[in-house]
Amino acid sequence: MTAHTDPGTARPRRRRTAAAALALGLLAALPAAPAAAEAPQDPVSLAQVHPFKADNQPCAATGGDVVEQSPWTHHFLGLSRAHDLSTGEGVDVALLAPEVDGGDPALADAVEGGQSADCLGFGTSLAGVVAARSVEGSGLVGVAPDTVVTAVATGSPGTGLASAQEIADGIGSAVDSGARVVLVGTGTWETSPALESAVAAAEEADALVVAPATVPTSRGPLPGRPAQEASVLSVAAHDVEGLPVAQGPLVLPSGDLARVDLIAPGDRVVATGPGGGHVTAAGDGVAAAFVAGTAALLMAREPDLSAEQVRERLTTTAYESPRGDSDPRSGHGRIDPLAAMAIAPGGVPAGVAGEGFVPDPSPYGSVDAPPTAAVVSVTLLLIVLCVLGGAVFKLGRARKWRPAGPGEPVPMRSDEPVR
Repeated sequence: MTAHTDPGTARPRRRRTAAAALALGLLAALPAAPAAAEAPQDPVSLAQVHPFKADNQPCAATGGDVVEQSPWTHHFLGLSRAHDLSTGEGVDVALLAPEVDGGDPALADAVEGGQSADCLGFGTSLAGVVAARSVEGSGLVGVAPDTVVTAVATGSPGTGLASAQEIADGIGSAVDSGARVVLVGTGTWETSPALESAVAAAEEADALVVAPATVPTSRGPLPGRPAQEASVLSVAAHDVEGLPVAQGPLVLPSGDLARVDLIAPGDRVVATGPGGGHVTAAGDGVAAAFVAGTAALLMAREPDLSAEQVRERLTTTAYESPRGDSDPRSGHGRIDPLAAMAIAPGGVPAGVAGEGFVPDPSPYGSVDAPPTAAVVSVTLLLIVLCVLGGAVFKLGRARKWRPAGPGEPVPMRSDEPVR
């Protein structure tokens, strides 16, 4: 079987059409740049990278174009606010991909074990989604910009294809390296006892495996492996509006629906490219990278969480589909990094370090509760005494201060009507 690129991301288009689409889709909702005195330049057209290609196709031509604005994914996921809580420092993410160009400026301090080239460009893009550092003149920042990505060479550098045995070996190497998150950047539609055992070993070692829910093939998308294993976070892609990219659910050979736990951005995603510059990528593998980065944020913020607890937090705090958890295309819903770190399972707010709120002093004096209550009580008592005293004074005056004898009626006040 010969795999090819996802038809949804490889439609032939003219260069200027692609440029206009990227300018509108990638930088939507951003303020327009002020007009320059010189003639405006053509919009930047970014190269696209894909997880697979035919062996006789050339390597990806990525160029050196850089997007200065923050991509739509940054705003969509609320990453600026999420980074106030965590940046993923101290967490290792293992990335299974054929190659990763660790020499990219945004990945210079972020990748261990990377190569000096990446024919497909896809592994480098996934590393950037997870951990791209801030670079002057670039608006791209990874989900977990202080996380370290360990590149684990998996699959063919020329085609991206990987067997079940190669992925099993990659997961084993990642677990042995001590990675807490294992991102399967290349998938397969076949399983094997070795792959199932590798996933079980990762679960035993308390490592969270994240994998694409589907893999593109010449017959269309097929359920991805190892994403169909129960302990693996199976991730599918959503578009710029947050809607699942998949047109419908996939069915396993057993007749069961393919598993999807979460959806994340996987359409027109700006990412790092080999040799520097930015590229666009799409697909469930890209979506899985966003979830892996979010897991790193949460693990760095709460190091005592187990892999299963991280999985539960990510799924229970996701933006739920209108169909609920039973939606076969989106699972528990869209990943929400900020909610995952701020809300514990069951909707209980998680503790956030900080100083207690102390109001500024009032210009009218203190309004502390105990003194205020005492003043109010004394005031009310005085009012009651005054009212009672007034009544006694009026009655006493009417009787000329003489006590009433037995059976003697109380005299009426002069202002009372005669009955």
